[in-house]
Order: sequence, then structure tokens, then C-alpha cells
Amino acid sequence: MKKSIAALILTTATFSGAALADLQHGLTLDVSPQKGGAWVVVERAGQPQAGATVSIQADATQSYVTADNGRVFVHSNVESARSLTFKATDSEGNTASAKRLIPSNRS
Repeated sequence: MKKSIAALILTTATFSGAALADLQHGLTLDVSPQKGGAWVVVERAGQPQAGATVSIQADATQSYVTADNGRVFVHSNVESARSLTFKATDSEGNTASAKRLIPSNRS
């Protein structure tokens, strides 16, 4: 019984550590919706990612590049409120996406 519990604890710790390592090395997006688009901040391991490409998944014709602080405003041309998926890619090819509700452009 003690060996089973010890094995279970060791297995859980191993998988939790692997998941935490992926989270620390993966990209994260912080999307702040606004009228007409959203502010997007791209980070990896808590550090802003300058030069990351950000686009709206449904409209790959327009892309935006983050500044030194990892931030960029992504414009949306939709007039009614809708959910949009934002996708970011860094210089190493890592990607992340986030879906947010963007408010209507109407006053």
C-alpha cells in the first residue's frame, strides 16, 4: 500500500513538473478588448516578446507586430459584437491563441 501511494505521488509530481515547464516556456496572450479591436500583450516565461506577429484567426490578411514591450493594438473591422480568436507567433515559431468578445464599433 505504501509503495502504491509513493508511486502515485511520484507520478503526479512528474506530470505536474512537465506541465509547469511547458507553461513557463510557452507563449501567453493577454487580450484586452476595446471598441474596434483589442490590445494584445505577448509574453514568454513572463518576459515581453518584441517582434511577435499577432493576427485575428479569421482574417489572416492583416497582421501586427509587437513593440519592445510585447504589446500591439489589433484592429477589428466588424461592426457588431462578436468573439474573435487572436493568434500570436514568435520568432522561434511558438504559437498561442486566445478567444475574446470584442464590443460593437457602434456608438
